[in-house]
Amino acid sequence: MAFLRNIMGLVLKYIYEFVKSIFTVEPASFSYLAISIIIISIVFKIVLFPIFLSSIKNQKITAQFADEQKKIRERYKHDPQAMNMKLMEFNKEHGIKQLGGCLPMILQIILVFAMFAVMREPLLYIFGDANAAVSKNFFWISDLSKPDPVLYGLPLINAITQYLYLEISNRDQKDNPAAKSMETMKYIFPVIIFFSAKSFSAGLALYWACTNVVEILLRLGLTAYENRKMDK
Repeated sequence: MAFLRNIMGLVLKYIYEFVKSIFTVEPASFSYLAISIIIISIVFKIVLFPIFLSSIKNQKITAQFADEQKKIRERYKHDPQAMNMKLMEFNKEHGIKQLGGCLPMILQIILVFAMFAVMREPLLYIFGDANAAVSKNFFWISDLSKPDPVLYGLPLINAITQYLYLEISNRDQKDNPAAKSMETMKYIFPVIIFFSAKSFSAGLALYWACTNVVEILLRLGLTAYENRKMDK
């Protein structure tokens, strides 16, 4: 965790210095730190986009062959070992990666843990000085290292954007049986995010909200692109 925290802090410091070099005067309503958090969420999504795209393609392939996989499970339901062997052969033959859809989520969790560690003491882990004279405000939030003081601020934004992302993701995978089983989580997970964001630092909540927005835009963009290809 310390290694990830230090890397995240170093990247944020470079982005902060870049932002500082662009602006002549720091905006009164939102700090350079807030802008840096927004930028780093976008940068990570751009860097991880190839993995994200590969995951989407894998999900679509899985949905395409869902009926065949179901038939294999039913045919060998009394022999789990044979069933697993046949499924592995089938997936290999059709280029289905069993863990392909999990990798973006695992990477996202790692980044969230790193951001969580940094935002507990951002001045120390980004600037190396817990008493550094750095603004940490973001509109109504005076200190991004502390929880959002407004109940319906970032916690609600996080919950709404999380719901929208899951709604769009499930809609794009409507033919995938796994997505159907996640339908309940579409309502439960945003509630968990809401209450979690109330207790975590506002900086982490801001990072999560920005990540959700970028993912929503990527999903919508990919869907629009695929629909345009189908129309041609």
